[in-house]
Amino acid sequence: MGATLSTWDNPLKFKRIEVRPLNGTIGAEIRGVDLRQPLDDETWAEVQQAFADYLVVTFPHQPITHEQHLAFSHRFGELMQMPQLHSVEGHEQIHVIKRDADDTGRVVGENWHADSTYMERPPLAVIMRAVTVPDFGGDTGFLNMIRAYETLSPTMRKVLDGLSAVHSATRIYGSAYLAQNTRFSGVKTEVDVAAGDRETVHPLVCTHPSSGRRFLYVNKVYVQRIDGMTDEESKPLLQFLHDHCSKFELTCRVRWAPDQVLVWDNRAAMHKAIPDYVGRARYMTRTTIAGPRPE
Repeated sequence: MGATLSTWDNPLKFKRIEVRPLNGTIGAEIRGVDLRQPLDDETWAEVQQAFADYLVVTFPHQPITHEQHLAFSHRFGELMQMPQLHSVEGHEQIHVIKRDADDTGRVVGENWHADSTYMERPPLAVIMRAVTVPDFGGDTGFLNMIRAYETLSPTMRKVLDGLSAVHSATRIYGSAYLAQNTRFSGVKTEVDVAAGDRETVHPLVCTHPSSGRRFLYVNKVYVQRIDGMTDEESKPLLQFLHDHCSKFELTCRVRWAPDQVLVWDNRAAMHKAIPDYVGRARYMTRTTIAGPRPE
């Protein structure tokens, strides 16, 4: 079964930063750093370790500029473009997540997912900065896919270890999206249907390169079926996995505040937008870190 907090998440081991776990499963708040300044190597090593341990780390009270956002992001790796998102003017690598107060459209990401798993090399991480947030509502949920895998029975883990899943963006900007006759808020209206329907195969269970721990790599948004199975054969297994992964005890909920910076692992964590702020504006900026092919 999954490791306990005391065996793999020990906030007292950090000396240069203060780490406050959000719960016993996923997420931590990091204090004692100023992201407006370059981090020295020792502090950066501890930030990286906290990120590996908790998968989601949040930094409160960080009034950074776009340039500082980019500089911090580059410490995690190469930045990548997200063609379906609008960019900040003059900063193509910073994307906008925006919903106006009078916007009643659907919000992208209302189901548990990792971003862009339909790509050959999906993002490694996302670094989000809160600019304008409602007084309440607009939280983001996160869940630990390492713990989701480790809480399965040994027999089920053995079955899943040999399977792969077929991913595509058809429900986001492909033919399935167009068939819905609804549009998402805050994303580009023009769509490349052929690209959206393109399929990519990834293992259903992957190994995290930082910790060596196994995690489920499956989500309701992009996974179409189990590779080598029909839709009918895939459906019950995928539904079981979706239900299992979304158990409350595997999750945390982050409440946003202005100038808060959050980094999430886009491999072993899933996230979910909570669109409970109709009538109130929300504006975020984000960068996206390129990752290797999941293995």
